[in-house]
Amino acid sequence: MSERIAYFDNSKAILILLVVGGHMLTPFIDDSRFLYSLYHVIFIFHMPAFIFLAGYFTRKASGTRYFWKIFTTFLLPYVIFQVVYSIYYTNLYQKSFAIEFLTPRWAMWFLLCIAAYKLISPLLLKMKASILLPLSIGAGLAVGYFDVERFLSLDRLFVFLPFFVLGMVMGCRKKPIRFPHMKWIAPVVLGGLFLLFYLYKIEGLADLLYGTYVYESNTDLLIRLTYYVGTAIVMFLFFSMIPEGPIVVTPLGSRTFAIYLFHGFVIKWFLEQQSSEVIATIWGVPFILVFTLFISTLFALPFFSKLLAFDRWLPSPDKLTSARR
Repeated sequence: MSERIAYFDNSKAILILLVVGGHMLTPFIDDSRFLYSLYHVIFIFHMPAFIFLAGYFTRKASGTRYFWKIFTTFLLPYVIFQVVYSIYYTNLYQKSFAIEFLTPRWAMWFLLCIAAYKLISPLLLKMKASILLPLSIGAGLAVGYFDVERFLSLDRLFVFLPFFVLGMVMGCRKKPIRFPHMKWIAPVVLGGLFLLFYLYKIEGLADLLYGTYVYESNTDLLIRLTYYVGTAIVMFLFFSMIPEGPIVVTPLGSRTFAIYLFHGFVIKWFLEQQSSEVIATIWGVPFILVFTLFISTLFALPFFSKLLAFDRWLPSPDKLTSARR
């Protein structure tokens, strides 16, 4: 078992806290310019950074065990949680029951995208970076001309592909992602973005950051290209601010998958309660911080990760083959 590196656990821990906190902000971004700005600063980089890290640690991709791991880690949980969330939404929102496996529920798009990236990684790893990076960016730019209507989250899959590829290229070359000289300008840039969003409400910004924006003109292609450059810069600024040694939230970094899959049950329920209006008050940010830490710590308990250990529950193809012999 390889020793965990605190820096990467720190990065993942802070990112998952931003995911949980960002989801709590969503219904209230039109009630406060402060919350609107905070929300969009978070969404510029948090999911691209997660996807980048998934690519960074994809350095070998071959064998039956590799593909079995993709099935048990991403595809099987996707199917199960699509059903579970459908049942949950039916009761929570008093809607008719419906399961749509080809249309990801809420945050489940991430599982499909990572599974797809991992499945094509054997091919990606054989390609030269000088070809692969421009090709992935071209695919992300081109998908904006098509309205896929959330089908298999193909829009997000292609839009976020360059970040996975960038991570893979840097990971294979073992390039550092923390640039100490950027540490000091990061707060200035992030603060400047916050001020920009606070002063100007940008139409269609959320769809652009979600990766679901459909072009209305060729100018939008240039906007997405600008998004790629800007998000990459902000992402590395974020990584440059992360401490290298252990911090309070470091343990969360090894359990982000469980937190990601389970936090929606609490968040969705809470947002339906009248007490959630506290988020739109002066106490909103302190409340989000405390509640986010509570939820994340709860679902970081080993019990929830063990529930997702399908590769341990199910017989692997290797064992089945050995049994037949």
